[in-house]
Amino acid sequence: MKKSLTNHSGSVNILTMKVVKTNNTFTRACEVKIPSIYNRRFKTGEEDLDALFGGAGFLPGMSFTLAAGPGTGKTTLLIQMLEKLEKTGKKTAYVSAEESVEQLAFTCKRIDVRSVSVANMTCIEDIFEAVEKNKFDIVILDSFPALTCRKKLRGRRLEEYLSNYICSKAKELEVVVGIILHFTKTGTYKGSTLLPHSVDCNIIMTTAKDNPTIREIDVTKNRFGVAGYTAFMMTEFGFDFQKVEVVEGDVISPKKGKKAENVAKVTEALQQNGQLTLKTAIELTGCSLKAQQILRELCTIGTAKKTGRGQTAIWTS
Repeated sequence: MKKSLTNHSGSVNILTMKVVKTNNTFTRACEVKIPSIYNRRFKTGEEDLDALFGGAGFLPGMSFTLAAGPGTGKTTLLIQMLEKLEKTGKKTAYVSAEESVEQLAFTCKRIDVRSVSVANMTCIEDIFEAVEKNKFDIVILDSFPALTCRKKLRGRRLEEYLSNYICSKAKELEVVVGIILHFTKTGTYKGSTLLPHSVDCNIIMTTAKDNPTIREIDVTKNRFGVAGYTAFMMTEFGFDFQKVEVVEGDVISPKKGKKAENVAKVTEALQQNGQLTLKTAIELTGCSLKAQQILRELCTIGTAKKTGRGQTAIWTS
């Protein structure tokens, strides 16, 4: 039987029997050589979304958690993020231990996600064998409580094994790994806090108290960047990654670029005519999705009021 050892060269993890190297020689920080991997970060291209990870992007080998209550939009947020990374040339995957591939594909279709690879797997060793084979750049695991392993472990020992395995494999394969966690009704992590302590970044998402369409997102820890806060609007078509500010129950959205022009067009037409139809808004913006998002946001901040449903709906100032 192998023993747990500790010496000047490192320690052996009891569960994995893997040597963890340590460095007990003090060196001036300015003399430490920074590995080249720190210069290989990658971004989604969405400024406000990338800001969640310190603005510098994902570092290959990093691991993070996203915790939220049921129905908050965890899957939607992360699948949309992966789709944006796919468009930059990165290879992404979403692995669910809870939903079938068909369920995931249905969600993807609803929010216009096409390129993300999806799978239904539970065994952590099988998952990372597939990750290594397919050379993914980033993979999401949904969710931690549903994961299993080949060893006969339960409870705390299973959590320890999974946490260590995920973090070590992420660094070994230089793949970014995101893990979904669940909140209980009391607003605490389901299970222990072992994984949140082990990963590099922790994110918590909640529904805004005074506005059910807004998701407030707190980064409570980030070893490779700043820890901050942001808020996004969630629609039936997914997240709008333009940051909004929640102030005393009101929502203020700083507009920029092409979206600012579209918002200005719709708002001006609404104020001049006193009312607006969806058809007119689509003509002004050139896109049904954008038109609906703008009209919904104008209603949220009190600039417009909606009457009716579907194609017959009318928005008044």
